[in-house]
Amino acid sequence: MAIKVLIKRKFPKDREKELFRCIKDIRRRVPQQPGYISGEYLKSIDEKDEIATISTWFSVEDWQAWFETEDRMKIQSSIDAIPGVTTEYSIYRYIKTV
Repeated sequence: MAIKVLIKRKFPKDREKELFRCIKDIRRRVPQQPGYISGEYLKSIDEKDEIATISTWFSVEDWQAWFETEDRMKIQSSIDAIPGVTTEYSIYRYIKTV
């Protein structure tokens, strides 16, 4: 079953370019991952220091496989090393409402 992953990152304004360089690196790599369907990157209008990524995967196992790759962990380590940047992950599945 397909899932959505929401990643929210907060950052100090003076670190935005540094963070965006890392995110561009992820954007180049993630489409090649098995199970990746799509992704979008959003910058908050209300919270100027927040960006969100919403990605769609065929399964939670596909997401976890990407999450555990050395490439992703290396990029995330670079993000984590940027002072003041925080990252939060949430995984969602589709539900029937009827």
